[in-house]
Amino acid sequence: MSHIEPFRVGRVEVEVVCEGFAPLPIDDECPGQGVDWGAERARHPWSFHGDLAWPWHVHAFVLRTPAGIAVVDTGVGGFGPYRPWAEHDPAAWGRVDLAEVRHVVLTHLHADHAGGAMAGAAARFPNATYHVHPSDWAFFAGTDDEDYVARAAMVPLEAAGRLDLAPFDHEVTPGVEVRHSPGHTPGHRSVVVRDAGEALLLTGDLLHLPVQAAHPEWPSSHDVDPALGAASRQLLLFLARHEGWRVGVSHFARPLGTATEHGWRSGPAT
Repeated sequence: MSHIEPFRVGRVEVEVVCEGFAPLPIDDECPGQGVDWGAERARHPWSFHGDLAWPWHVHAFVLRTPAGIAVVDTGVGGFGPYRPWAEHDPAAWGRVDLAEVRHVVLTHLHADHAGGAMAGAAARFPNATYHVHPSDWAFFAGTDDEDYVARAAMVPLEAAGRLDLAPFDHEVTPGVEVRHSPGHTPGHRSVVVRDAGEALLLTGDLLHLPVQAAHPEWPSSHDVDPALGAASRQLLLFLARHEGWRVGVSHFARPLGTATEHGWRSGPAT
């Protein structure tokens, strides 16, 4: 059972699937910025795990739209434990009928987002089209660490015509739009969910910690191109603020809220 209750964006029901969390070192984040971690702990105590780490949650999002079910990211899946888990829920996908999913959007091909795309040699979501930006498909080819292995496992999808590598921003199904937001990886995408005048931005890995919502211009140690990642982060968080979008974050312990002029504000999903 997820620690986040399902909620709605217009007629779209959004379920947050949490496979668990692992602690990551806090001092690896925001290189060169002199973050006041004490002040961050006072503002967002839930974003710390012990004294020297933050709780890196692995979330995916299930969108039950009027046109069918879409999934944004697939978690670690068969590549777990991707890191040593502090908590792990092997039944996290238990409420989802995998055969009913029609679209799978992979924000990028790191194994904590794409590792669950396949179940052995078979597609884990057997009736879905998988959407990947071609820059990530090219970038993650040819080596054998766990991220590239996750991509390699998906090669049969391309042969079967189940892999959509369209490069442009577009709706993959009505109300679910992919937006290229490179920097974390070359083909990194974010997703905007819209219905009935409401909208939700699913950031992918634009954000790892709440302090980045207050300082989107800061570089991230997780990005292959930190300057480009900061530019993508600034643009989409600006749009979220000025359009009044809610925001869902893949790795926050409290993944739902809003990006305000003063930083991250956790809040109820409705």
